[in-house]
Amino acid sequence: MTSLFDKLAKQEKEFFASKFMSPVLKGQPIRVRIAGVAVELEVRPKSFSGWGLFESKDQKTCQFVDKPSRAQKQQYLKLYPNFTMVVCRQKRAFGILASQDNRVVVQGLIPIQLPEEIRIFDTINVRFDGKNFWYDSHSASRSPRIAVQIRDLLAEETDPSKLVLSGMTPQERLSYSIAFDHEIESKRDKKEERLKKSLERGGAVLRSYVERGDTYTVEFTVDGERHRSVVNSETLKISSAGICLSGGDAAFDLQSLVGVIREGHERSLIYRM
Repeated sequence: MTSLFDKLAKQEKEFFASKFMSPVLKGQPIRVRIAGVAVELEVRPKSFSGWGLFESKDQKTCQFVDKPSRAQKQQYLKLYPNFTMVVCRQKRAFGILASQDNRVVVQGLIPIQLPEEIRIFDTINVRFDGKNFWYDSHSASRSPRIAVQIRDLLAEETDPSKLVLSGMTPQERLSYSIAFDHEIESKRDKKEERLKKSLERGGAVLRSYVERGDTYTVEFTVDGERHRSVVNSETLKISSAGICLSGGDAAFDLQSLVGVIREGHERSLIYRM
């Protein structure tokens, strides 16, 4: 028993006297095994994120000392099973698996950790360590021209149901549908935020809007009273105020219309069209 403890103590001493490599996500500890025992080490500096070579400061913390070489990273990544993935979100990198393995069951979008120069619809190789999928490399088995063509279709806002591209894989089609829905929703969010800010500057509250061609039909409240106006989607100039302005609707935009409505409330001059 004494010799076993001596062996464990020696392994621990050797570890703390050496450098080790690990990928790190900002604010998360590194998990290592010392003589078969799992140990978590807090990273210094705390803001570090990426691949690094570390030295342990004590049994609870480790210090970044250098960046590893590409060969060192590859040696580390080869310890884990390889999967291919199609990127379906770029800013916060997510993807879906393009290769299946009975050892791993994953549902939904998968975060891609520490991605390098990826673009939406790229096919990439990732390594799974049991918790995270780490970016390894771009796949050499899939032509990057396919991803370019799919990106062009997204830029044109081609509906997924009308998508025609020879050689497109089922995973790429699914990625396109996910990206398309996200892109359309993001644009809608931006439009809604623009309308909301314009109304809030005048002191009104947005309730809803409907886009029709080059106009928005906007429903909003001013001092608790509900109004509906039609505005140009580019300029937010009034097309139809929803109240009688004696033909002067076009002289106002959405923000200034709120002031007119408020004054009309105060003077009991609102006549709805």
